[in-house]
Amino acid sequence: RRCVQETDMEEERFDGLLMTLIQQTQGIDGLFKSFFGFLRRKTDFFSDTSQAQKIALKHFSEQQALFDEEKQKIEKEKKEKEEAKKKKEAKEEKKVEPKATGTKIEEITEEEAKKIEVKKEIPVEPMKTDAKEPEKPKDKEEEDKEPPPLGNGGKTDKYVWTQTLSEVVLNIPIPSNTTSKMIDATFGAKKVKVGIKGQKPIIDGEFPEKIKSQDVLWVIETGKEGKTLAITVEKFDGMHWWDCAIAGDPKIDTKKIQPENSKLSDLDGETRSTVEKMMFDQAQKSKGLPTSCLLYTSPSPRDQRGSRMPSSA
Repeated sequence: RRCVQETDMEEERFDGLLMTLIQQTQGIDGLFKSFFGFLRRKTDFFSDTSQAQKIALKHFSEQQALFDEEKQKIEKEKKEKEEAKKKKEAKEEKKVEPKATGTKIEEITEEEAKKIEVKKEIPVEPMKTDAKEPEKPKDKEEEDKEPPPLGNGGKTDKYVWTQTLSEVVLNIPIPSNTTSKMIDATFGAKKVKVGIKGQKPIIDGEFPEKIKSQDVLWVIETGKEGKTLAITVEKFDGMHWWDCAIAGDPKIDTKKIQPENSKLSDLDGETRSTVEKMMFDQAQKSKGLPTSCLLYTSPSPRDQRGSRMPSSA
């Protein structure tokens, strides 16, 4: 276990640097172009073409195998949870016994029968009530008319936040006389505390999911409406949309999120396929239609990668 932890730490050591390079080179394609350009200009990597191809293919194959292994593990855990849930539901259903129903027949006298007939002839007026009719829940059509969240995020009385699949940005209004030395900010895997020294924290809580605390960036920006503290955090698992920025704050409907299709071209084929699959499943769920997992009953991991899910508009 110690060896595995050390390997993970070794792999993640340059994540912050590489993420900065991806942003500066405008995507993964630009990163590879710059990297191989560096090898061509500063090393003899291309002097032996066969050896160069072997090295590149070796590391690609290793990472592909790790990706497939992690994917199968996630699918296995998901399947086990679903089976456990079904067993629990079936067990609870067995505990519920139907109530015994039946009729009881009794003999009555002629006098009792006459009294019953008289009661039937007396009209019974319906009871009047001032109770208002319960409000009808919103129809799906009304919910669909609601606009998507601005910037795929939301707004609270303390901050405005936006997000992409990989990162979240919080913009916190601060006094115009605030300087960087006055900012007091601490970040953990989920814990976050931000404010001005000597004052009550503006934010003191937790992120809804883990982040890469060592890669958090914050900067003071000045605009027409005053100063804001812009905090950029990188999601630990950059493949999920958050429904809130801070746990306990108002949530957004992630089904309404509309990713910018133009950014999909910056992703490599494997990542783009995964993102498009998520977008397809999201669109299917909002329409009440089956997701890709239900449409394809038993595809292998290789078949899933080979088929392209239609992207949502």
